[in-house]
Amino acid sequence: MLNENKDVLLKFKDVNREISILKNKLNEINEQKEEWFKRKEDLKKEVLDIIKNIKELKNRKNKLNESVKNFKSEREKYNKIVREKIEEIKKVNKEKVNNKYDFKENPVALKENIDRLEMSIETDVLSLKKEKEVMKHIKILKKRLAEMKKMGAVAGEADKISKEIDDAKSKAEDLHAKVQNTAKESQKDYDKFLELSKNVKELNKKQEEAFENFLKFKENFAEITKELEEKLKGTAS
Repeated sequence: MLNENKDVLLKFKDVNREISILKNKLNEINEQKEEWFKRKEDLKKEVLDIIKNIKELKNRKNKLNESVKNFKSEREKYNKIVREKIEEIKKVNKEKVNNKYDFKENPVALKENIDRLEMSIETDVLSLKKEKEVMKHIKILKKRLAEMKKMGAVAGEADKISKEIDDAKSKAEDLHAKVQNTAKESQKDYDKFLELSKNVKELNKKQEEAFENFLKFKENFAEITKELEEKLKGTAS
């Protein structure tokens, strides 16, 4: 009888020790399970934050690309103006070259000379022959003055067109610089986008691994819980 009681006591102690070991193991597994779950959730939040950043980058890149498109369109408009104005000034310069007069006179002095000759016809007593000669000379001078006025207008038009070309070129160059700078910003955003996309893939992989570990420890936790419950039932009986 004494030996039987001793065996029962030893068996009870063994079961209690096993129960204690199982409880400690259960606590350890539970801690690991929760750690992996927290790790999964942290990774999930990190992925969501990066995805938000990616969306912002995509929106910014789309706006930059639209700006590049608009700048290019504006640049082409001014380049077209430059081309058209260059053709205009070629025609004006051709007109200047083709003009048969090489004006070195002062138009004011020429006009005064015409007025003086016209006055002489009215006030001086001239022979018919002399009067015709003066009239012919006046006609030549008037034609010369008209040509000078015309060439003055041509020169003024040439200066005006030249200024318009310079203005259009300057605007086209400014827009070209904007195209280049904006395109560089867009490229930076694209490089960042690729980097973040790569990070998301890596984090998703780690998140899957963390979730798999969580499930593994969860399953292990359930198995030990069941084993512990059976041990506890045994002590109760």
